[in-house]
Amino acid sequence: MIKSNHEWAKEQFGHAKLGDPRRTARLVNMASDLAQYPGKSVVKSSSSPASMEGAYRFIRNDNISSEDIAEAGFTATANQIGRYPLLLALEDTTTLSYQHRSIRNELGHVNQGNRWRGLLAHSILLFTPDTNEVIGLIEQQRWTRDIKTRGIRRRDLKRPYEDKEGYKWERASRNMALRLGDAMTNVISVCDREADIYDYLIYKVLNKQRFVVRSMMSRHIEEGPDKLYQFASELKSVGQRQIQVAQRGGRKAKAVTLDVKYAPVTLKTPSNKTGDA
Repeated sequence: MIKSNHEWAKEQFGHAKLGDPRRTARLVNMASDLAQYPGKSVVKSSSSPASMEGAYRFIRNDNISSEDIAEAGFTATANQIGRYPLLLALEDTTTLSYQHRSIRNELGHVNQGNRWRGLLAHSILLFTPDTNEVIGLIEQQRWTRDIKTRGIRRRDLKRPYEDKEGYKWERASRNMALRLGDAMTNVISVCDREADIYDYLIYKVLNKQRFVVRSMMSRHIEEGPDKLYQFASELKSVGQRQIQVAQRGGRKAKAVTLDVKYAPVTLKTPSNKTGDA
């Protein structure tokens, strides 16, 4: 059991390979300060003026790679999973938006108007449902969109799958599998409807990786002439569950009852793809 911010920071980043042990020590101290004051800036979280100056020197050091820092955290997460029989890999993309003029030229468009620039981060957080415990990040990709492409509708069908932004889901699963090895058999990926991509689903099935993806479209299926949603609506309910829907915007909080239905289906290959269903 971790008892202090510094102990947590050392476990997460004490093994980071940054080319100099002093850099690793500085990283541990920065992480400890930031963990003590979540959401605060480097200035407000630094424990002393010397600590703040050291943090800024660290950030400005071009010899320190953000990928090496992140990999240390991923390794720390992977080292903890052995004692968990079931893990949920909670996966989503976050948009980080800024208006600061000093960094606008280094960022890309985020579909929030001309004043905003930003980057995107696609993350996988491991969570154990048996104990409701967050284990840690096991994967994260960060990128910016070319500002010149804002407002231009790309013909994605003509672009290679690996060049599309949607490939992030498969790339993330591949990276997670490399870090977890045989422990991937204990993992269930949980993704929103943006992950309803045929190529991604095929990858997960062929590699025997378990997953839950919210459907984005009513696909053609082999089980009959009806599409997926119509087929599902006609299934017999096997149970019900009541959940609380939180207030959001103009929507009031309320309790809703869900019907639980299930059945195996085989998705047909889309007309623009080749291969087996």
